[in-house]
Amino acid sequence: MPVETTLNLAWTLLLALLGLALPVGVGLLAAGPAKRGAGTAGRLLLAGAVAVLVSLACGFSLQYGALHAPQLGESPQRSWQWTPLGEGSGLLAWAGPLVAAEPGRLVLALLQAVGAAAVVVLALGPTSQRLPGPGLVAVALFAGGLLYPLLGHWTWGGGWLASTGRTAYLGHGYVDWSGAGPIYALGGMMALAGLLVSGAGREAAGDDESLPPGAAVVALLGIVALNLAGAWSWVPRLPLVAVNTLVSAAAAGAVATVYMAFATGRFRPAMLIRGLLAGAVASAGIAPFAPPLTLALVGAVAGLLTPLGSYLVQRVWRLDDPAGLVPAFGCAGLWGILAVGLLADGTFGQGLNGVGQGLYLGVAGQGDVGRRPLHRRD
Repeated sequence: MPVETTLNLAWTLLLALLGLALPVGVGLLAAGPAKRGAGTAGRLLLAGAVAVLVSLACGFSLQYGALHAPQLGESPQRSWQWTPLGEGSGLLAWAGPLVAAEPGRLVLALLQAVGAAAVVVLALGPTSQRLPGPGLVAVALFAGGLLYPLLGHWTWGGGWLASTGRTAYLGHGYVDWSGAGPIYALGGMMALAGLLVSGAGREAAGDDESLPPGAAVVALLGIVALNLAGAWSWVPRLPLVAVNTLVSAAAAGAVATVYMAFATGRFRPAMLIRGLLAGAVASAGIAPFAPPLTLALVGAVAGLLTPLGSYLVQRVWRLDDPAGLVPAFGCAGLWGILAVGLLADGTFGQGLNGVGQGLYLGVAGQGDVGRRPLHRRD
């Protein structure tokens, strides 16, 4: 095996394992203080474990059935893809179970299992105590084994969203570096849906000023690890991804803190924690596609959305989301999706989703330019 392939494998494996800090940290955040949250943490970690198992059993094959990763030493796989409208309309794929798979495919499957666990823990974070055991497992099976793999296939596995650059000349198609949409927006919006359906907390809801900062650090480490894990095939972009993730997190934390100090007249540690997480989440889609100054803007917007989203969820709708998972992950993830289309500068992304290997927008080597998504490529 070539040295470069071995390094890519080792890098992705290490970052996938570090990425497990994300579902663990989110579970601890949702649990809150130990005196009232030990049961919640246990239930969420159980749901995350179920998601990992179902992802490895079938979810990964649904997600990446039609593609392979030559940078990880993986050879093409025999697979099936459902394309109801012809080339570029892939809705579903299948390549069989992970039996005697190559190392590269196993590492990629582990990385996606971490993503599935994160989605499930985020989705169940505010409502896990209100669900019976069978309901908890059912949500984990559905989200980790079907919903996340479907969105992942459409985004990264050669599905229809990624193909819109080739089929409809919509720029490079849907571009999402490490999961602003399929992981964070999906998990956060599922959490909001659960709260709305259950009506949880309609009598009284408020901010939790006792969020454990250690749990936030663990979750932040997981987000950074997943952002960096995508750099195994674009190593020269690795320093920019790392800097941009931290710049966005810092800007969001600062803006959220200043806003709350201005609005309430005092320092709110919980909002600082939410802001830091929201900034890192918002960077997930755009981290390699823009300079640090742009990521400071991305983080600042995420930081402003965090207290506003918290007020909407907890004070207006009176839903019980004390850890702020919906604004910090759901709202920030949605903003991270939009940020790529609005702010990508074209310095990176050449050839993404099969667009621009030669000329794009009349420029040789042009990357993803979100400001002109409808321009027909040359």
